[in-house]
Amino acid sequence: MIQGVRPSQFILVYGPGAILEGERGPRIIPDAQRGLFGQHSKYKPDDYRIDDERMSRGLLGGAQIYRLPTNPELGHDGYIYRTKEFPKWRLCVNLHGHGGSLLYDEEVCPMCKSGGGRDAIGFVMACRDGHLDEVPWIRLVHDRADCDKSRDGSIHPDLRRKSILWRRRGGTLSDVRLECPRCGRNKIFGDVYYREQRCDGRHPHKEGLGAAYWNGVCAKSAKIIARQASNIRLAETRTLLSIQAVHTNLRHHLQNNAIDAVFRISKPDSKEAVVRILDDLSANRNIGKGVADEFRQAGWEEIKQAMDDATRGPPNTYHGLVMDEFRELMKASVRGAPPQNEESRESAVLFEVDPQDRRTARTKNGTAFKVTPIQTLRTVTVQTGFRRDIPERDSAGTQPNLVKNRYKDEAGVTWFPGVEFFGEGLFIRPDADGGWADSMKGESREEWMAGLRNADSYDEFVFRDAGESRDELNPGFVWWHTLAHLLIRTISEEAGYSPASMRERIYFEADGARCRGGILLYATQPGSEGTLGGLIALAPHMEKFLRISLDKAKSCSGDPLCGEARFRANGYDGASCYACLMNSETSCEHRNMWLDRHVLMENMP
Repeated sequence: MIQGVRPSQFILVYGPGAILEGERGPRIIPDAQRGLFGQHSKYKPDDYRIDDERMSRGLLGGAQIYRLPTNPELGHDGYIYRTKEFPKWRLCVNLHGHGGSLLYDEEVCPMCKSGGGRDAIGFVMACRDGHLDEVPWIRLVHDRADCDKSRDGSIHPDLRRKSILWRRRGGTLSDVRLECPRCGRNKIFGDVYYREQRCDGRHPHKEGLGAAYWNGVCAKSAKIIARQASNIRLAETRTLLSIQAVHTNLRHHLQNNAIDAVFRISKPDSKEAVVRILDDLSANRNIGKGVADEFRQAGWEEIKQAMDDATRGPPNTYHGLVMDEFRELMKASVRGAPPQNEESRESAVLFEVDPQDRRTARTKNGTAFKVTPIQTLRTVTVQTGFRRDIPERDSAGTQPNLVKNRYKDEAGVTWFPGVEFFGEGLFIRPDADGGWADSMKGESREEWMAGLRNADSYDEFVFRDAGESRDELNPGFVWWHTLAHLLIRTISEEAGYSPASMRERIYFEADGARCRGGILLYATQPGSEGTLGGLIALAPHMEKFLRISLDKAKSCSGDPLCGEARFRANGYDGASCYACLMNSETSCEHRNMWLDRHVLMENMP
């Protein structure tokens, strides 16, 4: 059986370790070593490379990024990524004269000898270290004691094999009795469901497709959980924008390992030397035939600028990379992007801003905001791993272990799965004084500053960059984040643009008593074309949208309860609820935290 999964789904929802629900039962997605590449596979990660130096060098420690190949590009309808049956225990609901359904671990029911009436059992067992296993039904019923098989002589011969009777008397777990047909021992499923079980350290997505093995060395307790539960696998993703000021195709090609390695050794100092090296690489099939032609058509200044950018390493923290984006967006909002002074602009760009399209939007109080349409925008999203958020005693405030999704090829290069999207966006920033403003005021400002001073009491994983920044607690960040959510809601209501299709990125930095920030509202889609300009077409109407959004901050249908809410230390929100501020999870990068209408109302622009 073949089940379709889009590359974007693979990164954002599924990926190695996820359970797919197929027509013939559940299947687990193995890691790339066993499911996609491997020793005898015709697919190689280098053929599906996504080049993004900022992501590779800044966040992945030099690892590379591969995308999932698709059937249309390969030209066949067969499977590409192999999967593995999991869980294997099934429940046959045909009555066999034994007073209930039969739970068994075989290809067909041992009683009716048929696959008809069977369903894969809806429960698995998992722990916070990322392990996943079958529920040990035999062990649960016998409470770790041996089965004395006292009934063997009086039961059907087929029930003497590994199976459990599933006797249901109602619709709850407490109405299900598990019984061993061989010795008669039984347990109420509801009694054992909530108990912590021994974890055997199994990772089924790292096993062979036809084998199972256990490490047996896990210190965590495991819990029984529904196999379709949302917390059984939470993908860990990182998204960066390709917004270098000169991120042309030349810069894109220089991220190729073959080109980068030769250039670092030879250090070409002329256009002719560059083209000669690329021709040699192309003749040896290390790069595509058209790469050298693109450099041949470009001017030397453009080539030299791309080479200089390639040698300058990106920041090595997520916060640093996001602030790098902010600085480039600020530059682009003034001079455009790419800069217009290179000798040649023949090659395609991945980040494009026309400075002639800038707009100024003023509030009722006269504050001016600069609205910059981003005509071309590329994002790269990488799934670094997943977590299994299984409740456990004394687990409050701790984050589950990250199971990494890396694959190491025969040359020792590490790869992570990713996907690239193309689209458009609107960058909104204050128009005066380079975006800088004096510190905020008001009672809500003091409340959030107290939380910022108490930032060490928060769990690290609630912040965008756990190891680097606590900007989210700054009232300036809250101000920009609140405004972004109001703008998304207003654009949705006034222009009909789906709020779930828009994403936000909040930028903020402080310098002593001054701070500045900005909002990037963007929409991206898979494929080389991306979106069709619907979002940037709204730039002329942003003044109207801005004024409506600021008016919306003053009231909520949940008032007075919503308006009476105040931010408190160790909290995450002030006056905010689903009626006024909170947006869909596909839109908000911060999980609807760090929002407060009071901050905006007390500092109305």
